[in-house]
Amino acid sequence: MSKYYIFTDGVVRGAFELENIAMMLSDGRIDLATPVSLGKDTPWQTIAERQEILSAANELRTPRTGNAASTGTETIFYCPKCNQKYKGDSSWLGRDVVCISCNEIFSATDGTPKAEENIKSEESYAASTFDWANCDGNVICPHCWQRFNSEQLLYIATHPSLMGDPVLGPTAMKRFAPTKFNALGQALDEMSLVSTDVACPRCRLKIPLSVIDEKNFYFSLVGAPSSGKSYYLATLLNNMRRTFSNNFACNLVDVDPELNRVLDSYEETIFRAAKRKEVAVLPKTQQTGDDFVNVVELDNIPVHLPKPFVYELKNLTSENNREDCNIIFYDNAGEQFEPGADNMTNPGTRHLACSDGIIFIFDPLNDALMRKHCNPDEPQLKSDEHVYDQTRLLAEMVFRIRRHRNMNTDAKCSIPLVVAVGKFDAWKDIFPRDMEKIEMLERVPGKLSALWRRNNIMDVSFELREMLLKIMPELVNTAEGFFENVVFVPFSSFGCLSTQSGSGQLGVIPEQVKPLWAAEPFLWLLNENGIIESASQPEADAELEVQQIEDFMVFDHPADKHQVRLPANYSNAVLSINGMKYKLPRFSGSSSIGNDLFDTGNDKSGSDIWN
Repeated sequence: MSKYYIFTDGVVRGAFELENIAMMLSDGRIDLATPVSLGKDTPWQTIAERQEILSAANELRTPRTGNAASTGTETIFYCPKCNQKYKGDSSWLGRDVVCISCNEIFSATDGTPKAEENIKSEESYAASTFDWANCDGNVICPHCWQRFNSEQLLYIATHPSLMGDPVLGPTAMKRFAPTKFNALGQALDEMSLVSTDVACPRCRLKIPLSVIDEKNFYFSLVGAPSSGKSYYLATLLNNMRRTFSNNFACNLVDVDPELNRVLDSYEETIFRAAKRKEVAVLPKTQQTGDDFVNVVELDNIPVHLPKPFVYELKNLTSENNREDCNIIFYDNAGEQFEPGADNMTNPGTRHLACSDGIIFIFDPLNDALMRKHCNPDEPQLKSDEHVYDQTRLLAEMVFRIRRHRNMNTDAKCSIPLVVAVGKFDAWKDIFPRDMEKIEMLERVPGKLSALWRRNNIMDVSFELREMLLKIMPELVNTAEGFFENVVFVPFSSFGCLSTQSGSGQLGVIPEQVKPLWAAEPFLWLLNENGIIESASQPEADAELEVQQIEDFMVFDHPADKHQVRLPANYSNAVLSINGMKYKLPRFSGSSSIGNDLFDTGNDKSGSDIWN
């Protein structure tokens, strides 16, 4: 059946059924000169030119018997949505009416207005009974990770009188499905004010418009309490703002300063501190509180959802055929990875199963085996309060991903994982590489964007992996036992040792901050997802003799001849060992898809929980 749109008072209204249009004509809300259209790509005509509307209006002149008693020839009825009062004769009863206040279409029934709490109760019931489990679509909410179609988006009312939402509570602005628009196509709320902000139809939380229009990449940050996740995010954000334009011809845009307020404040505390010589300390990431989580009512249960940080990568050149995209980060309190912490009311780590890449921050200063190899001058070694078996946390992360992706016990996960070994300044003396001398960018004449030397990551990862296998092999084995694509990357958010403040808190003096390889873990994930390009691999002095056994490359280490068993993602890499460069062969195993050094794309088909 055709749907009609009308243009009155500078506003496009609709869509309406034929009978609704005829009723508005018969009661004088529109006239014969009112423009009407059947929708997109159809011409505007006057009501007088639409014979079917005129015929339907004439039929309405015959009175109908009402479906409820009225007082004499007069009856009173109300809009069930906004309680707008109507008065007329009994012939109106049983007819469909378009509310003049909110455009709700309802059947006129004699009676009393609904109590506001009953209306909200019905809205809440409707939201909770929708079959979200089987809902599919082209948009993914960054808050609750629900997939839906863009047509299901709700708008957030602008007028201050439109308060209250059944999911977010009485202090939130009302969410609504728009039915009227202005001449620019902007949605109008019930008070005819322009509404530009949109919200998820399930959790009702605000979604930046760029998330609707562009491709999105989700990245999760995992680490034990006091591992330095917040400091790392602040350093990474500052690095991306300062260098991405020059290095990769793209800008990092803060699409929603309100949503990103906490992370932006972290960056400001460290990198824009007014008192550069005083110790700066970031607050601990909390499991609760308005700064870190949103509390919404889903299925009549209060649920705590972590706040995402959303930024846009906007390209400055078309030379790479690269589209603008959104980068979405998640930072959880370390306590949320404790066994049993993931439940229906606190699903804060379920973004892991939806992630395009995970950075697991390993803290050597809080590991019982690694801390004895660290610089004794580091103030964090004075306390063992936060010493924790971080391999257990990694195992819990694996368990949750397997459960939420419904994976078989012997299946491997295709999400790229970086085991980022932080606080490098405290343990650099036991690592044989001079990280400051490793150049990661390759400039190309005539191009704005540099190439990223991915092979250097694989080379350093091999060296760090060898070191970790000697000190704590369980960390390496747990990571590679579940993830197909794992690298081990050293980094330092500070580039210096931490400092104790006058109050006893540990932080950093801003003028001493000189981060080292802080961006490389994230750049590897961007490279795996095809967002930045790899440089070609360096020339090798020799090729290693490798035996392929199932999904592993097995060879004798050139230095001491111990057996090395490397997973497939090191395929085709060039490794620096004792001053020689050795090339690994191209791996031909079943798990080598996407692991070629030249393959910067990431085919996620079949690996995404939404597919």
